[in-house]
Amino acid sequence: MLKIKCILAFSFVLLAAFIFLENSLMRTTLPNGFVSSAQTLSGKDLFKNSCARCHGDTGTGGKGPNLTTEKKQAKWKDSDEKLVNKITKGGFGMPKFGKTLKPEEIKAIAAYVRTLKS
Repeated sequence: MLKIKCILAFSFVLLAAFIFLENSLMRTTLPNGFVSSAQTLSGKDLFKNSCARCHGDTGTGGKGPNLTTEKKQAKWKDSDEKLVNKITKGGFGMPKFGKTLKPEEIKAIAAYVRTLKS
């Protein structure tokens, strides 16, 4: 009976250690300070999946406006707030993504869009 209890206790400790390590390895801190799992797509990947159909793969436009121009980039040079708001709420032909993307995903897209240059 003691042997079974020891085996069960050891198994429990081993399982707990495995879960802890898996969670620790899967999480990373992104540049904006929020924490994401390794399974979360990057801002670039999210942009390509959600925005490229209108703004093009490189943000140079198409159905939607060119996001790489100096004029557009100047709108959000100081903060991601305007971009996050636009991505979340949409408007002027742009769909809202607030219900389909997580806030951290929207922030990742905004951070990526700020890096686009023509």
